[in-house]
Amino acid sequence: MTHTFDRRRFLRSAGLLGLSVAAGGLAAPYLARAAAAQIRIVSNPGLENATLNALMDEQGYFKQFGVDAVIVQVPGATGPFDAISAGAADVCMVSGYNMVLSRIAQGADVKIVGAGMKKCALTVFARPDGMKTLADLKGKTVAVGPSLGLLHTLMLQLMREKGIDASQVTFVDKGSNDQCHEAVVKGEADACCSSISHLNDKDGLVVISEANMWQALPKCIFQTAYASDSAIRGKHEGMVAVMAAYGALYDYLMSPAAHDAFFEARRRAQKKFDKASAQATWDFNQVQRPYSRDLSLTGGDIGYLQDMFIGLGSLKQKQPFAAVADMSAAKAAAKLTI
Repeated sequence: MTHTFDRRRFLRSAGLLGLSVAAGGLAAPYLARAAAAQIRIVSNPGLENATLNALMDEQGYFKQFGVDAVIVQVPGATGPFDAISAGAADVCMVSGYNMVLSRIAQGADVKIVGAGMKKCALTVFARPDGMKTLADLKGKTVAVGPSLGLLHTLMLQLMREKGIDASQVTFVDKGSNDQCHEAVVKGEADACCSSISHLNDKDGLVVISEANMWQALPKCIFQTAYASDSAIRGKHEGMVAVMAAYGALYDYLMSPAAHDAFFEARRRAQKKFDKASAQATWDFNQVQRPYSRDLSLTGGDIGYLQDMFIGLGSLKQKQPFAAVADMSAAKAAAKLTI
């Protein structure tokens, strides 16, 4: 598969957030060197990502770790990866993409460099007409987004691990995470895989037993961070500083001290503020602690993902850990944030 990308067009059209930060007064030589090379961080413009970006800006973690960063927003599930593989961005820290390993296997000069959100913040919602377990989905229509996209992939893996024949379920593409949920509310589907941000919605839907994916798929890394080989080689110190900043952000996000800042960042990121959704996300972060200050992943983490995608047919074979991942920056960053 060949993916082309016009770098100039990308740089003209992508939404640039003014987050360039100088090292400013930090004495540590390491941090001063990190600020010498700008890191281009790319993400999708979704609500959760926008909230994290707003929090990062407000709390000043880039400045704390001497990062010179520009955050670029690119729409679409493949957008961030396309930008990185085209040389228009360096690293993606927060946008989940389930085809990273497949694209690397196809020859993209990209590697997984750590984790964003580790636990899967998804569950299965259904209409309240008798569906209580995953087995009850047989013969039903389930909204999951594009075929073998993130939602569909995780639903297939969930049913596989629970010993349920997924061929007896009709999966339909109703668009994004939120659109899948809305399709069930409107009666266009019987159930959906969707975000925990809907757990407080007063729409009459129920949560299917056994389908909380952070519990049902505990070995599955929800969001991998990935970077270009050139950034890993040529901007190592900047990459370390970026990952230390995100580790500090995640640690703060999961602490009670972040309450007011989180809700304010959410208000800034959402045109029409949804308090119930914000509260559901806040509660999940506090109780489940889906992030980690140490962003590094193990061979077992990557191996599970490879086995999952091979089983689902989107990856042909396993590759050695070093061929698809590089944890050097993440491990160095963890030492900075102890």
